[in-house]
Amino acid sequence: MTAKKNKVEKRKAKLKARKRQVALAHCVMAKRLASALETLCLPILPEYVNDENGIDLTGREIVFRMGFMAWNIAVTGQMDLAFQAFGKTNLSEEEQMVVRKEIIGLVRQKYAEYPDFRTAMRDFSVSWANNTMRIKVRPGETYPKLPKIDFSDSPEPQEPAPASILSLRKSMKLTQVKFAGLLGVSVKRLSAWEHGKAEPSAPEKEKIRSLQETHHEQA
Repeated sequence: MTAKKNKVEKRKAKLKARKRQVALAHCVMAKRLASALETLCLPILPEYVNDENGIDLTGREIVFRMGFMAWNIAVTGQMDLAFQAFGKTNLSEEEQMVVRKEIIGLVRQKYAEYPDFRTAMRDFSVSWANNTMRIKVRPGETYPKLPKIDFSDSPEPQEPAPASILSLRKSMKLTQVKFAGLLGVSVKRLSAWEHGKAEPSAPEKEKIRSLQETHHEQA
């Protein structure tokens, strides 16, 4: 009876030890992921965070959300996540394009800085305490090493630069009045674009790109 009891106790002890090891490994992985996420996002934080009126946790949340998505895209190979990101928010089409480009940049950075780190992130949280930012990450599944995603297969549309807008108008041999009428904008607005003092809206950029494509086909 005693021998049987000892076996049961040993089995329980081994089980507890195994659980402690698993918990410790999980804790270590969570800290490694949190550190990696912070390092990945650090270069772009200043672009989105404004602490003039107090700690901007919202800005930080946005940046780390992009890093979180980029990390999981790189680990899982699910490229479509970059194009679904923030799609259900109130961001304009132009703002969504900026976000997607930022995420793609972070995916490339993850490939460069953490090529062999293949554990996904299940979720994360950002908090501020004692003048210190704290990031917590809950580890997800670990994936086999996958080929890098080639984003050039589905490139983002190129933004029409001021020089390209002016060049397009001149190549079409149109005055500012006629070109502005073609785009449905004022001459003053067109002039501001051509001099880099203003930027077309997303629908206006699409019109310009369409004109560029049509003109190139006819040239």
